[in-house]
Amino acid sequence: MREKSSGLEATPGRRRGAAAALLVLLLAAVPILLVPIPPSTDLPQHLAQVRLFKEALARPGGPYVIQWLAPNNLVYFLLLGLWPLLPVGLMARAALMLVAVAWLAAVHGLGRRRDGEGRGAAVAMVASLLVFNQSFYWGFLNFLIGFPAFVLWFTLTAREPRRTTWRLWPALAGAAVLLYGGHALWFAAGAAWLIVIGLARRAPAKVTLLRLSSLVPCGLVALFWWYPRLAASRASAGFDVAAHWSPVFDRLASFLPSAFGGIRGAAGTLAFVFVLLWMGLAVWQNRRRLRQVVDPDLLLAGVLFLAVVVVAPDKYMNTIFFGSRWFPAALTFLLLALPPPSFGRAPAKAVALAAAAAFFAVTAVVWVRFERQDLSGFRESLDAVRPGSRVLGLDLVKESELIKDRPFLQLFAYAQVFKGCELNFSFAEHYSGLVAYRTRREVCWTPGLEWHGEKVKSTDFAHFDFVLVNGEERDHRAVASFSELQPMTGSGRWRAYRVRR
Repeated sequence: MREKSSGLEATPGRRRGAAAALLVLLLAAVPILLVPIPPSTDLPQHLAQVRLFKEALARPGGPYVIQWLAPNNLVYFLLLGLWPLLPVGLMARAALMLVAVAWLAAVHGLGRRRDGEGRGAAVAMVASLLVFNQSFYWGFLNFLIGFPAFVLWFTLTAREPRRTTWRLWPALAGAAVLLYGGHALWFAAGAAWLIVIGLARRAPAKVTLLRLSSLVPCGLVALFWWYPRLAASRASAGFDVAAHWSPVFDRLASFLPSAFGGIRGAAGTLAFVFVLLWMGLAVWQNRRRLRQVVDPDLLLAGVLFLAVVVVAPDKYMNTIFFGSRWFPAALTFLLLALPPPSFGRAPAKAVALAAAAAFFAVTAVVWVRFERQDLSGFRESLDAVRPGSRVLGLDLVKESELIKDRPFLQLFAYAQVFKGCELNFSFAEHYSGLVAYRTRREVCWTPGLEWHGEKVKSTDFAHFDFVLVNGEERDHRAVASFSELQPMTGSGRWRAYRVRR
């Protein structure tokens, strides 16, 4: 049985842990601070939600309605607090910094569970690599901000449930509100965790029910108000709301892209292999005393999330990466459950720091190249757009040689962030965020152009004032051949076109 350290003994370890957390945060901040438009797909749409919130407040009877009681809104309220303090041009970097700081604080907070044993900081530094995961690059900000909320929930509920007490209930209820505000899926994960930890510890039924009752207020709002409205609105809008599963082998193959699925090349693979080797070496070196050195609560949480990755659908209610997005959380808890391995004369913390420095340095280099190469002409094109105009975004390149998946998909939404333009697609149509259309917007142009820009028709341009196009030279020659369009910029991947009247 492990002995608990006294406060005086734990202080040096905690100080070292705080220093390690600050150092990793500075390393992770380098790529974010270097580029004004980070490669995070949905980020501009989330920032646009903040802009629409201000418009909805200014015009109570306007086209937008504020969904005060909906989940997934925590990140928007945090961004609203930053909006008056920063120039709008800094908001993209501020949003990702907010997520990174919250995520890393949560990881290193969990690492402090082991600081009394002198090993929490090293493992937390390795787990910090997972902040740049697939959800980060896709810009799932509200899902990412839910992880720190769950860590708080985990910390409160991991206490030994010896007897029924109401003293903890207000704290649990507050954490439940944060879970709900973070993301509806994290709220569901919080409920699942209470059941799992209760069964694992054979907690008295009264204790489990008391803890579950802290979820009831938000749960009632979600079940009887928010979810029925979301399901109805998405089904009526033509979204695919069915559940889709891929073969189990494909879901296992999603582990790597989910954990380090951002930049192309060997960096993500090497980081993933490093994490697996770190864990494997830790298990091997402590194989004769695993029961004594493994944190059972962290291990249980990691196994829970890993089970979700394997069992959950790939897509449900038009939510992509429904199951695989949980893998970074699973790997984080599993990492922190283990002690750091021994590397001979090299301290584990030094090895972890070297890995973090290398990974974040490569990330910074790729991000700078992405801005110079793939975003060439973007700012000039935005400058050519008139404030308050109607803008159509067409991504004809789709994929990048540097960043995986669809990093250009929502970039045209910066026209709404910077200039208050109306877009051909907005997250207000999803009815899952802070701001939604009061009545469903009538779409008179080809639907889905944000995904399939090549399907644009000449009749679509009549509904817009400007067109932002991401394309190669041959793509721009084809776009310029439309008699309805007049080129406004003439160089770079991104170019602006005015619609002739």
